[in-house]
Amino acid sequence: MILHDFVRGLRDALSPVLRPILWRVLGLGLVLSALLVYGAWAALGFVPSVGWAWADDLLRLAGGLVATIGLAFLFPVLVTTLLSLFLDEAAARLEAARYPGDPAGRDLPFWGALAGGLRFFAVVVLLNVAVLPLQLVGIVIPLVNLLVFWSLNGYLVGREVFEQVAIRHVPPLEVGRLRRLHRGLVFGAGLLGTALMVVPGVNLIAPLITVAATVHLVRRVRRTGIMGQARPVTAVSPSGRDPRSE
Repeated sequence: MILHDFVRGLRDALSPVLRPILWRVLGLGLVLSALLVYGAWAALGFVPSVGWAWADDLLRLAGGLVATIGLAFLFPVLVTTLLSLFLDEAAARLEAARYPGDPAGRDLPFWGALAGGLRFFAVVVLLNVAVLPLQLVGIVIPLVNLLVFWSLNGYLVGREVFEQVAIRHVPPLEVGRLRRLHRGLVFGAGLLGTALMVVPGVNLIAPLITVAATVHLVRRVRRTGIMGQARPVTAVSPSGRDPRSE
């Protein structure tokens, strides 16, 4: 089922419905990446000299390479953070195109999306730094660093995207309950999304694929109550109240 959602998400990410958002996110991501690389190289100019020209040049070259490689790992997170600014628009576009007969979701305020994106970026960076010792163990024990990176970021990406998509239709207090109820599906979606983020070329559109797939996943769990555990969740009107009470 999750694979089916991601196949649909891939088609949606490349469709005219989401293409404008894709170009915006990629353009901003590339500009910010270029600025970060330039800033890293410029900062290396302030590294104290060791007294030998060849050693200074070697240190700058090594530092630049480390910064560039680090950015390659950070780029998917950067794109995901940027996408959070347009996630609500992406979900609204996709829902209108694929589910025209369903109630429209609540539009989230821009500043709320910005705060959520910055929070997500900070949490991802801090937790990846925190598990750096485990990543270093991978030098001795192969695949440990890959498993740590994949499982940690899979959990974070799955949780963040699911909650941001679900809150368009589910009362805030219900979002966490719905995510915990379907934690296996949410984690699986995060793992698939994170796996796509390390595939060269695909990583450029992986966050948008994950968002599109999560839109389909959220609709499915709300409609069918997978595993027979979910109780019906009422769509929320833009005012935040049950539309039956208005």
